Amino acid sequence: MRQVLMFFLILCNIQFSSGQEKEDILMNIKDQIEIIDGYIEFDTFFLDPEEFLDKMADHGAELNGYYEHDRLKKITRKIGARTADIVTIFYFWNDQLIYVNYEQRPYVKAKNASGQVIFDYSNTYSKYESKHYFNNGEEIEKKEIGSALKEFILEEDFLAYANKMKSLLDNKFYNRDMYEALQGKWLFVQNTDDYIIFEGTIRFNFYDGKFANRLKTRIDEDNVLVCFFPMDDRIYRYKIENINESVLTLKNLFSNEEFVYAKVD
Repeated sequence: MRQVLMFFLILCNIQFSSGQEKEDILMNIKDQIEIIDGYIEFDTFFLDPEEFLDKMADHGAELNGYYEHDRLKKITRKIGARTADIVTIFYFWNDQLIYVNYEQRPYVKAKNASGQVIFDYSNTYSKYESKHYFNNGEEIEKKEIGSALKEFILEEDFLAYANKMKSLLDNKFYNRDMYEALQGKWLFVQNTDDYIIFEGTIRFNFYDGKFANRLKTRIDEDNVLVCFFPMDDRIYRYKIENINESVLTLKNLFSNEEFVYAKVD
């Protein structure tokens, strides 16, 4: 009987310690969130919808990253779907995801001048909210408020998505000078009917003066420009041999061909 009682007391002590540890972690996360929200001098970087969406949203989309002391602290994302704004905020501490706030905000219905009931896309209300707390890459707490809209599939793998967006933003942030130098229109010197345009991290290709395709880009070590198609395995790598206000020289790392472009104002 004494052995059973001792086992029970040990088990209770373990459960209490585990619960107390979780409460301490959650309190620490909440303190970190408060610190992040208290920053007033963020360096703000954004991704265009084409940079983080595979298909365009019905009513626009935006994604912003907020940096403090050269480290990403927060990502805000808003996607304007057909009937609601989906607003998600990701918090990071020491480059690790610690908290996600996800919200479904339906558009308020109103009558127009003809008496028709329409959506007022500038006016929303909170219908559903979920709060997700993370520690060492694992979700340790989830809280839900309200009822989710049936037409939306609730996101589940916030961790993988947050890390993917962080990678895109970090690449754009840490290589901001090179991306800035690439922006604009560049004519292929051997055939000026062919040209490329860089907008953000998107490369648009034109052949014979006509649009051909667009590729997402990232800049790897040693100024290697990686170009790839969304939802495709094709990848092209170019060494940025030279770039200034008037000339861009790219070397295809597969064929060793050089391509020289002239900047167009």
